[in-house]
Parts: sequence; structure tokens; C-alpha cells
Amino acid sequence: MSFSSLPVIDLKSNSDDIHQALLLACSTTGFFYVSNHGLDSLQSQMFSMAKEFFYLPLNEKQLYSLNTTSYQGYLRIGRENLDSTNSKLMDEKEAFLIPQSDLNKKQQLPNIFSHEENFKLIEQFFQQCYDLCMHLFEYLAEIFQIDRDYFTSRHKWDKAPGVALKLLHYPPINQIEQNINVIRAGAHSDYGSLTLLFQHDNKCGLEVFDRLTNCWYPVEARDDMIVVNFGDVFEYWSKGMIKSTIHRVILPNNINEQNHSRFSIAFFCDPNGDTLLTPIPSKLIENHIYTKDEHAKHVFNDNDGHVLTAGEHIRMRLNKTYQY
Repeated sequence: MSFSSLPVIDLKSNSDDIHQALLLACSTTGFFYVSNHGLDSLQSQMFSMAKEFFYLPLNEKQLYSLNTTSYQGYLRIGRENLDSTNSKLMDEKEAFLIPQSDLNKKQQLPNIFSHEENFKLIEQFFQQCYDLCMHLFEYLAEIFQIDRDYFTSRHKWDKAPGVALKLLHYPPINQIEQNINVIRAGAHSDYGSLTLLFQHDNKCGLEVFDRLTNCWYPVEARDDMIVVNFGDVFEYWSKGMIKSTIHRVILPNNINEQNHSRFSIAFFCDPNGDTLLTPIPSKLIENHIYTKDEHAKHVFNDNDGHVLTAGEHIRMRLNKTYQY
């Protein structure tokens, strides 16, 4: 399996085909597509709402600037650095983060999001994305031949840090002051377990990195498919069998696309904070020897043999990400 062709998991196919495609993603790319997910209408409505917010004047958006304790709120362009190997490379994007805890703090959200109909839409989107992740976790447990609730029990809905939504807007190149060698989102791996990425209007730019060949490959934008990737937690859990794949967002080669905005939505599914990052009890990995490559050495802190919790790892990664 090459990074130039990601596995596709059709949720309407039989369980054997799903297991085979998911195992292929685990052992090769760490990225895959999910089709027939049932979220098409919801994601379309979410993108309409996100655009309405991002097209507001900057001073209005900054009334809801990011809270660095709860990681909720608005991030303007140049305030996030996903590539922790280059502290000077700031991302050319703006974002709004909504952690699950904000579903109980409706009054802290912008009017666009707290409006009754839109807020119900956000709640529904959260729930269906979470349900999809739990469904995938059950398939993963079956693949690794462990208790079916092994992963789902470590992602309880009502325990922190829970899940989070990140609405993203990459402005056109003609709105960026320094538009030479623009990186819309720096090279990074995700911090948690699974990420669902919704892309919009077939706008390209997402790339994945093959750590064996040191090559970047484009990920085709498909409105009818969700891009799913494993995060750092699964590299810990699988003793490195599953790679937390590095990815980035660049400007597309097409000039017409460069002069248009790109929108996407990321749904981050993180384990409960007290979850230990110890290998899963699976025969598939019991003889696997984990040799860390340069990315893993940079990202994963052994802490002198101390077993990290998911909360400790995610906090460590977040602290390297945000610049003010």
C-alpha cells in the first residue's frame, strides 16, 4: 500500500472487508478514507455556519479569542505553530475551537454558534462524529483481538478532555502579506487517538508524509468521504505498529485554487486524561519491537521511564503549539 492511494473503508460493506481495509491502514499509511458515513447533510450545514463566522470582521472574531486553559475560542492567522521543529513557522490559517465542555457553556460562544438552531446542529454533529469514532474503535478492537470495549471505555463521553471540534479557514494567497513559500498548516502529527477531517468543495492542499521514503503525497479532497487518521496515542498503544502520520496543508499548485479560501473541519477524539499510554494486550504486537524514528523521538517524551497518561502527553504537545 502506497501513500499515493489511501485505503477506503466503506461502512456499508461487510465486516471482513472493513477489518481488512482498517488493518491495512494500521500497518501502512495511518490515514484512510471513510465512505457511507451518513454525515453529508450535517457537514454541509456546519460549513455554511463556519463560513458565516469566518467572514465576520476581525475585531468581532477577536472578542472570542482562544482561552489557553480550556483551549476554546478563536485563533487568528499567525497564532498557531503546528510544526514544533520550527518555532518561527507560523500557520497561515484562522480557526475556532469548540471543546465538548462548551456544549454546557452555550453563553460563551459567538451568537452565530449559540443561536438555537445552530447550537442544536453543533450538538448533533458532535454526537454523530463521536459515535462514528466509537464504531471505528470497536472494529479496531476486533482487529487486535482484545475486548470489544477496550478503546471505547477509554473515550467516555462525560470525562475530560473528551472530544473537540476545530473549524478551519485558510485564506486565499492574495490576502496573505508574505505569500512566498506559504505553509497553511505546518507539518505535524495529531496528539490524540483518531481525527476525522471533513474537506469542502474539493479544495486540495492536504499532504501526508511517508516516514520511510521521506516523500510527501497529496490527499485528494473528497466531499463524500471523511479523511481519518491515527494520532500519537495509537503509536504508543501499538508499540509503533501504527504510525501517527505526519501531515501538513500547503498551497495547491493551481493558481485559481490559491486565490480561493479553503475550509475544513477537524473532529479530534482524545482518550480520557487519566488513560495510560501503555501497549494494548494484543498478540499482534507482543513481539513487535518499537524503534523510534526522528519524529517519534521528538514527539514522544519517555520521561525517564515514567508511563505518561494521555492527558500529560496532549498537554505537552499543546504547550509547543500555541504562540502569543
